Amino acid sequence: MFITIDKSIKELHNIFEPYFAVQYLNSENISKEILKNSSALIIRSTRKYGEETLLGTGVKFIGTVTSGYEHIDTEFCEKNGVFWATAHGSNAESVAEYVSAALIEISKKTRPLNELALGIVGVGATGSAVKEKAGNFGMQLLLCDPPKKLNDNIFDADIITLHVPLEKNGEYPTWHMVNENFFQKMKKGTWLINAARGAVCDSEALRQALQSKHLAGAVIDVWENEPDIDESLLPLIEIATPHIAGHNTEAKINAANMLINALGKYFNIKELESKTLPFPANLNKGPYSIHKDNAEFRKNPKNFTKIRNEYGRSFVSSLCASLKNSTF
Repeated sequence: MFITIDKSIKELHNIFEPYFAVQYLNSENISKEILKNSSALIIRSTRKYGEETLLGTGVKFIGTVTSGYEHIDTEFCEKNGVFWATAHGSNAESVAEYVSAALIEISKKTRPLNELALGIVGVGATGSAVKEKAGNFGMQLLLCDPPKKLNDNIFDADIITLHVPLEKNGEYPTWHMVNENFFQKMKKGTWLINAARGAVCDSEALRQALQSKHLAGAVIDVWENEPDIDESLLPLIEIATPHIAGHNTEAKINAANMLINALGKYFNIKELESKTLPFPANLNKGPYSIHKDNAEFRKNPKNFTKIRNEYGRSFVSSLCASLKNSTF
């Protein structure tokens, strides 16, 4: 059997060779012709996969090493017998670590964190991890989950952080959920953090909110139209990064393990179904510098994809525990 893997997923190199003939390709080179004889495909979110790529191929399993799956046409997959799998929850701690660093920076410009209220929109795996760490900071927590109806008290927050999937359709769509009306409901001087999906927030509404000073500031990790982002927004953003909040070492290994196990289960390969990649022994437990990531991105935002693909932040497990009940 053949398997095709996005070559940027380094954690999966040399894992499947005992069981499959493996080809590693750049995402832009993965085509219908290439997949003609592939039984499985493992991808990232750098492009979309649906009928134009999968119809008429041998692919029966598609897995993504991301929590989100809007880049997979799941309706096509379900209609055509293609099993799809995600790494949902694999990067929850990584994103929470990023948000924690952002909160600390915001507190330096406002008030101690234990005097601020944090609104969390979406309290699934990632939102729950953020909730725990923000609780350690002594913050007042205002929760909205699922985002069926944005309860009014969420707009009493001093900072709002987004942790919802991108859904264009369905009963509760999140596409452009943060729009002009959303910003108008936020009290003047509020901060926004978006480490969910870029299109959850309307970029033009964000621009207007920042230019009018109604929004005090924003920390943006995800952008509309990635990787071709609107660079004119960058001077307005306090902290800007290229979709790396969920990309620490632990998250990448967690995601790899989830996909290895899912593929093993689908193809009934017991060794893969129970396989676990170890964490490197030299993981850095030191402080995480969100400023460094911000500075590196601003040097050349056109390198969005390159920076993201090569990103290698180590896991910082001790960040919030060491700062519990601290003020800033």
